Amino acid sequence: MKYGYLVVEGPHDVECIGRLLKMKNIKRVRLLENLSPYWRHSRLIPRQFPPKGDLLKRVPVPTFFQNEEYSIAIHNVGGYTQIPSTLNDTIKNLDDFHSQITGMGIIADADYAENGAYNRFHELRESLDDSTEWPEEPGEVSNGSPKRGIFILPNNKDNGTLETVLLNCAQHVYPDMLSGAENFVHHVKIDALPKKDQRDFIAPSGKDKAKVGCIASILRPGKAIQVSLQDNNWINEQTIYLPEIQALHQFLIDLLELL
Repeated sequence: MKYGYLVVEGPHDVECIGRLLKMKNIKRVRLLENLSPYWRHSRLIPRQFPPKGDLLKRVPVPTFFQNEEYSIAIHNVGGYTQIPSTLNDTIKNLDDFHSQITGMGIIADADYAENGAYNRFHELRESLDDSTEWPEEPGEVSNGSPKRGIFILPNNKDNGTLETVLLNCAQHVYPDMLSGAENFVHHVKIDALPKKDQRDFIAPSGKDKAKVGCIASILRPGKAIQVSLQDNNWINEQTIYLPEIQALHQFLIDLLELL
């Protein structure tokens, strides 16, 4: 069996990658007893609850996807700043990591700083303990063992986030709802709200996140966006051929040696 390990910023990334893996017949693992012993015996699965005594803290266990040939852990670390420490700790603590893992990678947003994709890639690479083992450009995959790569959304060159990609998908699968979401967001009287309620909306990616949220709320009312990403057609046989999705898909194929 081939093993892969990915570190991502949040749950939406997990679900988008999960949809691409599902198209390769690599499906989510629900029960611990069905998970490969390699992961069950690792420190990736917490032995204690609550984590660090915090009852409100999410249990930091990856989401696993698996079939007879592949077993892949996707680690949602809750934000960009947590990626380097999580990956460095995993490499140190996972028994026989380098001898067992086919590929390990990072998927993160470029955001909207100047030269966002380029700067984000180099910040991440330079913060890794084994930085010289990683490729020198975003989206590339090294030939080492394990293979390594860093994919910067939306396309390894432009500024943006996962939502940039999802809205492009929505143009093809949910065009009417996208139009309605854009109209709603455009006419929101944000200045009428208290300052603390404006903060997320006026952030660089705030409006894009709001549009994705509007569509997801129609498709899965009352549920989190990641439920819609998991269940609905944001990523399917049609949108997989969009350039950003195709690039991410190929990155996973190269990194994890998917057939």
